[in-house]
Amino acid sequence: MHYEIFGVIYTNKLNHMSELYTFYEEYKIEILARLPFFLSELVESFTAKEFYEFIGEYGGRKIYLGKHKSKLEENLAIQLTDARYEKLCSLADSSGYIEIPNRWGIFSLLRKIAYEDSIKNGMDNDELIRLFGISQRTISTVRKRIAISKQS
Repeated sequence: MHYEIFGVIYTNKLNHMSELYTFYEEYKIEILARLPFFLSELVESFTAKEFYEFIGEYGGRKIYLGKHKSKLEENLAIQLTDARYEKLCSLADSSGYIEIPNRWGIFSLLRKIAYEDSIKNGMDNDELIRLFGISQRTISTVRKRIAISKQS
């Protein structure tokens, strides 16, 4: 895997987007599990391209869910079942808004998934630092957490 793809989300280098789409598809379950619950409910059926376009368009914004599903569907150009809309409403804040993480937040999430997976697979510390720009302390913390989870 070419980990340089993690620069794509904030630079929009189109030559790496297909790799980023592949990474999303390969790690989709883990990505959805780490997103805020309302967002994973909203984007669960999206392809990788649709997901990144959605984050590009709405990331960093608060979305008002409203009283009628049709208005939200129109604003976001998506289709929702009544059950999914009701679930989203139950997850909104007291004013009826949900906040979509920005592209940097998504980049950080993807990068974290990638370096944690690399650590689990035994990548050398120097290579981890070079590829992901993470500190020795971060590597040690993740290695300790992995060791504890293996003991459980």
